[in-house]
Parts: sequence; structure tokens; C-alpha cells
Amino acid sequence: MVSPTTTPRGFTAALRSAHRRRRVVAASRASRAGHRARGNERGSGTTRREPWARDASGGGANVDVGRTRRRGARVSARASAEDDGVDWSEEIDGDGEFVVEAFDSAVELAEALCLEVEENARGCLEERGTFYMAIPGGSVAKALKGLAEVKDLDWANVHVFFVNERPMEQKCAKLAEETWTKACGIPDENVHRVIETEDMGTAAQNYEEQMRALDGLPIDEENGLPVFDLILLGMGADGHVGSIYPNSAAALDESGSAVLPVDMPGKQTVTMSMPLINTADRVVLAATGEEKAETVRASLEDELEWGEIPGSMVDAFSTIWFLDLGAASKLSAYENMDLDEDSD
Repeated sequence: MVSPTTTPRGFTAALRSAHRRRRVVAASRASRAGHRARGNERGSGTTRREPWARDASGGGANVDVGRTRRRGARVSARASAEDDGVDWSEEIDGDGEFVVEAFDSAVELAEALCLEVEENARGCLEERGTFYMAIPGGSVAKALKGLAEVKDLDWANVHVFFVNERPMEQKCAKLAEETWTKACGIPDENVHRVIETEDMGTAAQNYEEQMRALDGLPIDEENGLPVFDLILLGMGADGHVGSIYPNSAAALDESGSAVLPVDMPGKQTVTMSMPLINTADRVVLAATGEEKAETVRASLEDELEWGEIPGSMVDAFSTIWFLDLGAASKLSAYENMDLDEDSD
């Protein structure tokens, strides 16, 4: 099975425009009219919510261009019609979106992650009164420190899950609490922890049960998995996301489970499965540093065997890549760029 690849011409055009716009590509969200219905286990139906457009403040430009894509066929973000000369009505088909955003620094990327959470939370809270997100640990979790400064947001109705966790250590939960959840005032009961147990199978099963016990978390009617509003991911130099490692059992899992046990040497964790990640309304995958540049390039430009680079398998309805210049440095889009060019 071959993972989808990016359209080279479109990706190059997008990254060129990203450079001109302080290397930030922002996009309006594609309409979800006609997208498959959502339902929950209790029989009431909803439709997939409109994804919320992020205003690219702080120097980035919000480009009012909608894009769609087929599942299983990635297309790159277009930035502006006047720049690329591509007839995107022919290049892109279906529903959803795929966007790449590149930032001058990890600091700007962190600010964008916080803005992504804030704006998606506000939209969902306004629409239905709750917001469900999932976060990893590490640098992405630390980047959310800025959320403590967000005012006038109903944090009491925000629910936080963890993409992966070491049950006996609770590292991700502790980091989130120290970094932002407590400062924001999110109730302890809304920060959903993995149970402490040495049995990874039990921990995974219990965590999935926690998700399904929530009345407000929609269930996808096609695959029966919970539908998160927003999932944030970090990607390692080897391409792993969560605790889904290259060519691992979790990467190749076909059980349909929402949460998987990972019992590898030195890695006793649970992780959200790739199908669960890809069922989310919106996924933002962040990668920083030159040590990840080749993995980023391969993920976005190469044809890969399924499971080879888990980051390349991320294919949610709305999939966004956040890169700093180091992580983006090997992308072919930069071959024709003058990086000394003044940006607006």
C-alpha cells in the first residue's frame, strides 16, 4: 500500500508564496456541505462541523482561498491565485484540505499553535458549547504555554485528551498541567488521563471507554470512532507521531481500535491509533529543526510504503503541517527561492 504524495507543482507554488508572506500560508476552510453525516452511539445525528479559519495574525496573511481534496490523494496548499497560475479547479477534487505553513522560527510556530487552539476552541464553543482536543507531550505541549494568556474563553467546557501517554509516569498529563491547563482553569475532570496501570492493553481499553462515555464527543458513522475537533501532533526525526513508530504494530494496525497499547523495549505507552487521528475534524502536525528536514521532505514529496513514516500517514479532513525553516529546509520548493528576499 502506497501512501499519498504531494502534487509537486502546487507545493512549490505554496511555499514560494509562503516565503513572500513571511513564510506563513493560511487558508480558509473548505465547505463541508454534503460531507458525510456524523452520528453518536445514542442515535442522534449531526454533520461534520465547519472547520474554523485561523486568522494569521502576527505578520501572516489570511488568504481567502478554499481547497478540497480526495481521501487518499494529497494536494498541497495554494496560497494565492495570482502567484502560481495553476488552475486549481482541475488540480483538486473532493472535500477536505491539506495545508503547509512554514515559519521563520520555532517561537512563531508556537504562537501559531496557540492561535490554532484558541480559534478552533472559540468556534466550537460558540457553535455547541464544548471543544474536544488531543495533544502530545514534548515540544508541542510546551509550546502551548501561551494559552494561559488567552482571555474570555470558556475553558470550563474544553476537554483535553492525550495523543500518547506512559500510564505509570503520566508525563504528558503532568506537563500539560504545569504548562497551561491549570493556568487556564480547565477543570481536572476535563483533563482526561490514562489510568495508571502496568497493563498497556487495559490502559488502552479504558482510555477508549473514557472517550466513548462523553455524550458530546461525536462518533463517526462510517468507522465508529470518536471525532475530535482538533488533534495536535509532533513528529520525531524518525517520523513517529504519538507512539506510532515506523513499521511498528501500531503503524500497521487494522483492528479499528481508537487507542492502542504499545509494549516495546523502553516504550510502554498507549497511543491514539492512526484511524482515530485521521477521523478528527482537524489535525495540526508540527516539526521543527534541521534534524527532521529529510523526514519532512520524504513525507511530503516521496512515495512511501504504508507505515514507513507515520507522519506521512496523517490524512484528516483538515490536515495542516507547521514547520520552522530548519524542518522545511530540504523541501524542493526552496530550490527556486531567494531566501534573502524581503518579505512584506
